Amino acid sequence: MWFPLALAVVLSVQSSPPRETQSKSLTDVTGVWVMLVAGHQIGLELEQKGTKVEGIMHAMGQRILLVGEYADRKLTLKGERPEDQLVHGDTEAGPMTATMLDDGTLEGELSTNKGQTKWTGERFKKPQAR
Repeated sequence: MWFPLALAVVLSVQSSPPRETQSKSLTDVTGVWVMLVAGHQIGLELEQKGTKVEGIMHAMGQRILLVGEYADRKLTLKGERPEDQLVHGDTEAGPMTATMLDDGTLEGELSTNKGQTKWTGERFKKPQAR
């Protein structure tokens, strides 16, 4: 009777990612993200060093260079140069912001040519080999 219960506990421990991997995923945004903005998928590559973040947003055939920071599960990014602002031709665009949720996804807002828009993001998952 105890064997099936012990086996279930061992399997659940083995199938969970190590605790340090889980916490790192909440404290580091480095990686490739898939953003969902108003029904559109946008690629986001981020690299974090300390609290500083640099990245590239791949949207509608353009590469937008981003700089910002990530601290206390809050991400803030803006265009690296005025021409890299998130709203084409508008150098007064606000920053792109997000909060890291407990499940490791991002949820936030960014400026578009139609005003502030909500967005979500999740880490890109490589397809499993069959």
